[in-house]
Amino acid sequence: MPALVEYHSANREHLQPWWPTWPPDIFEAGFWQAQVRQRRTEFVNGRACAMFVFERQGGALVGSLSLNQIVRGASHTCSIGYGLAESAQGHGYMVEAVRAAVDFAFRDLHLHRITACYIPHNRRSGNVLRSAGFAVEGYARDYLCIDGRWEDHVMTGLVNPEWA
Repeated sequence: MPALVEYHSANREHLQPWWPTWPPDIFEAGFWQAQVRQRRTEFVNGRACAMFVFERQGGALVGSLSLNQIVRGASHTCSIGYGLAESAQGHGYMVEAVRAAVDFAFRDLHLHRITACYIPHNRRSGNVLRSAGFAVEGYARDYLCIDGRWEDHVMTGLVNPEWA
């Protein structure tokens, strides 16, 4: 848990503008112990999958990524979300992580479609998704409450061409 607390503490100002308002105890180990239990239950129940991104050299935690809202039935879909440490920006970590998560979602989870959205002025996130093969599919006004404000989002998607 110390690595999760350290990652979020060190990147508080960098990440918070792109995330829903963080709970006050996010910087405490107890919060992350509960999150690990919750995320494990979500994974076991097939609803979500939380992952982490580590530095290539040194192995420090530099990001997080999750496949959320996994739905079966007629859609076989999920959404993807991610965050990356300020110090790790521009090194290809998140493109590599998103591509690996897409491969896992399509190959191992047998999903047909992945959606992702980003705030229009977050160009880095848009570039990550484009580089990972996502296509813009639309624009949603006041889509998510981010850092206490309703924000518009660009909607993207990626379809598994080999789904069977």
